[in-house]
Amino acid sequence: MVHHVRGYENFLEYVKDLRATTPIYVLYTGTKLEDTGKSWCSDCVEAEPFIEKGFEAAPEGTLLVTVEVGNRPFWKDPNCPFRTNPVTKLKVLPTLAKWGTQKRLEGEQLLKPELIDMLLTDEDD
Repeated sequence: MVHHVRGYENFLEYVKDLRATTPIYVLYTGTKLEDTGKSWCSDCVEAEPFIEKGFEAAPEGTLLVTVEVGNRPFWKDPNCPFRTNPVTKLKVLPTLAKWGTQKRLEGEQLLKPELIDMLLTDEDD
């Protein structure tokens, strides 16, 4: 199951009622451009097929929440709320995080199917 959220306020609104009854993963990515339908973030575009393939094999009921963090200037601002929020603490795009845990893959790690598979199948301690 996939849910899309665009922008910081929408993200906060969506996650405030999010209860992990099934595994929940949040993919933080650059906002897609209207003219191309692709993210302004080239690393996000490069990682997308690896992430999609990984989720094809994810356990049933797994939820993927794709969060478009905004345009490039908004993301590049050191005070971007996605960077400063103690829950998200983003450093790079893309980032795939298991909701409610410290487990995450960042940037080039998302080009490695075995790491995506490990994140999706790893049991929480």
